[in-house]
Order: sequence, then structure tokens, then C-alpha cells
Amino acid sequence: MRVAHLTDLHVERPPSLGECFNKRLAGAVNLYVLGRHHHFSAAAQAAAVAAVEAVEPDLVLCTGDLTATATEAEFAAAAALVAPLVRRFPWASIPGNHDVYTDESVGRYARTFGECGPVRVQRHGGWDVVLVDVCHPDWLSRGWLGADGLVALARAISDGDDPALVALHYPLRGRRGEPYGPAARACVDAREIEAVILGSPRVRLVVHGHEHHGYRTELVGEGRRIPIVNPGASGYAHLPDRGRTAHLCVYELDGNAVVGVERHRFDGERFVPEPGGAFATGG
Repeated sequence: MRVAHLTDLHVERPPSLGECFNKRLAGAVNLYVLGRHHHFSAAAQAAAVAAVEAVEPDLVLCTGDLTATATEAEFAAAAALVAPLVRRFPWASIPGNHDVYTDESVGRYARTFGECGPVRVQRHGGWDVVLVDVCHPDWLSRGWLGADGLVALARAISDGDDPALVALHYPLRGRRGEPYGPAARACVDAREIEAVILGSPRVRLVVHGHEHHGYRTELVGEGRRIPIVNPGASGYAHLPDRGRTAHLCVYELDGNAVVGVERHRFDGERFVPEPGGAFATGG
């Protein structure tokens, strides 16, 4: 089974004044006054969709942040952007913290991309794809699964014998294998989630987004090493002077194993296989 993994496209549309009487004001200032919106590119976003279409995956997986400040206009634009993928291929997605930026945007995400959390399981190609929603409106950009969610996750990955892929938005580990931080923009019960994952022999791969610099690390414990993969932001602008560009990943899953990981990078026009192999060029 071939899985194409997109994350952090960050489709942007400036909010109206009436949409800024909440956390969105700080986000809009960060994007449009301080200039962070130049970090993302409509050209990269469109090229990412074209690249996924070209690899003809058995599943398209998006681990959140389709939008930047979760406005109605951004959700409409994001839905139009990924519509070719949703029409042609099986699609699985979870919201990122930017998609549930404010209280009203939770319902907006559900109306646009379907209900999500806290734990859902989709069956594809003999694998259970476990979608874990840890994102909530929060002024500090934190995520959490919660006690009931942890029970649901344990149930989802303990039942059955087939391999499982776990997808969430926030990282569990940083690029050097350390607990991910800072706490103000991390999943507060990440260690509990790790313990549940390590307790199941079915989990073969964990994927996430949130951190725009991509990296690959491992979840280690109880004699097991489970790969954790973050492609990096799929909507990032091509900024060679900063060593930054957009990325996406393609996973080959065969039987009970992950048999291949490809990473594609945006060269300013299209996505191409990363020179030297996945993550050879860094974040």
C-alpha cells in the first residue's frame, strides 16, 4: 500500500476585522504585519497536490494545518485545493492546531472535512490507520488527548492482529529523539500517548506534522523501536537562501512492514525526490 503524507499546507486568506476579536488577531499580526505569510506559497501548495496525484497513492493522509487562521475563506480555499485528491483517492485527515484556532472553527472543520476526534480508525490495504485528534482551541497552542482519548487509543491499537499506523498532528519527539517542546506548543500528554503506543505490538509507524522542519526519529522502549516521521510543511515557500522549502512523504507498506520511505521536496516548480534519499538534505 502506498500512502502519500501531506501536512501543514497553511492555506492563507487575510481575516476580516470582524473575525479578529479572539486569538486570530495575534495570528493575523504574525502573518500579515510581521511577514510570516511569506513563509508559505500557493505555488508549493498546488505543486504538492499535483505531486500526490502523480504517485497515485492508495491513501492520502493529511496531518493537519490545512489552514492558517481557520477562517471561512481559508477552509473554502483549502477544500478546493485538495478536492482533486479527495475525489480520486481514499482520504484521511485530522485537524491541526491552526484548523481549530478558535471555538467556532471546530465546527467549521467538521463541516468541511468531516468529524474527527478523538480517535478514529480507517482500514486500508490490510492496515489500521489510527487518526488521533489532539488539537483544541488554546491560547498557548497546546494539544492533548485526555483520559478518555487515551482509553480509546489503547482500545483501537490493541484490538486485532494487523499492523497499525498512528497519525497525529503534534510531535511526540524532537529531531534528536528528545521529548518535544516547548510545552506551550506541544501535546501535554505526549508521554502517556507514547506509553499506549509502545504497549501495542501492532504499531509499525507514527507520523505527524506541526514542526515545519521535517525530520525522522524513533520511539524507543520495551525492546521496540518505532519510526516517527514528519515530512515538514508541505506548503512552505521555496526559500533556497534560507535552506527552506516544502516537503511531503510517500510510504510503502507491505504486509506487516514499512518497506520504503520517500521524501519529495519542492524545487520552486515541482516536487522531486529528495537527493540522496529521505531526509538526506535535513529539514
